[in-house]
Amino acid sequence: MALKKRHEQTTKKAGSSGLEEADRELLDNNKQERSRMEDEIRELRERNEKRKKEREIEEKRLTAERAAEDQRRKAEEEERKRKKEEEEAKKKGERAHKMAEFEKWKTPPKANFVISKKTAASGEEAEESGGEGIVAKKSKEQLEAEKRAILKQRLKPLEIDGADASKLTEKAKELHTLLARLEGERYDLEKRYKNMQAEMMQLAERARQANKVGKEGSVRRVAGNDEGDKIMERFAGAPSKVEMFSKYERQKDKRTYVDRKVLYTGPMFGYPADRIKPSKIIKWTEEGLPQYEEMGAAPAEAAH
Repeated sequence: MALKKRHEQTTKKAGSSGLEEADRELLDNNKQERSRMEDEIRELRERNEKRKKEREIEEKRLTAERAAEDQRRKAEEEERKRKKEEEEAKKKGERAHKMAEFEKWKTPPKANFVISKKTAASGEEAEESGGEGIVAKKSKEQLEAEKRAILKQRLKPLEIDGADASKLTEKAKELHTLLARLEGERYDLEKRYKNMQAEMMQLAERARQANKVGKEGSVRRVAGNDEGDKIMERFAGAPSKVEMFSKYERQKDKRTYVDRKVLYTGPMFGYPADRIKPSKIIKWTEEGLPQYEEMGAAPAEAAH
């Protein structure tokens, strides 16, 4: 309306046809510019609406994917936890079974065996049983089959087909822990066996010394109930003997005779002193007692 009013005023003032044409052209250009701007604004609004809808669809899709990923991760974690609990329960059962077998082997039951004898007449086998039950004698093939079955039951196969890096790492850690535990048990058993061997040797030596027989065949005399050991009574309050090392752990001197001679009779010692010449002769009586006599003019070889 303002433009129209202004146009009317301009037309009245100008009064010529040239000015009316210029104003009309300007108005047409302004109208076209406004329509173009309105089209651009409408296009931008439509584009914004379309982008907003696409963003909403993308947000919904990402939310659904995250929920599915969380659900899958929780399921995998529960499955891994369940497998771990099953493996631990299986290990505990196997260990309990082994401990029961060890206890059974350590305390064996009564004799349970069969002696097979062949009669000369019929050639048939007669079975004699001992213990509580009767068990038929097994052949070598049956024993080998039982041995293979037991080994197959105890030896587990290494199932790593189709495993990824994480599962292989867990399997390697599990095997490493098992090897460390078995190595520790082996070391403990070897140490216990060596200690038992040393104790057995010491006990055997003590028993041999206690039952030692003299040259004349006289057995060691044992004091009666009414007699007492004077040496034991004398040293009853003394502390026990402390052994700094075991006689079974002594090492032999591997040095040669020359090295030992240089070490013990070397430059730090003087020349050996002159031996004193003997002046008496030892004679033994029939009772086995020594008797000394002056040498006098007797040669020195007679004393030796």
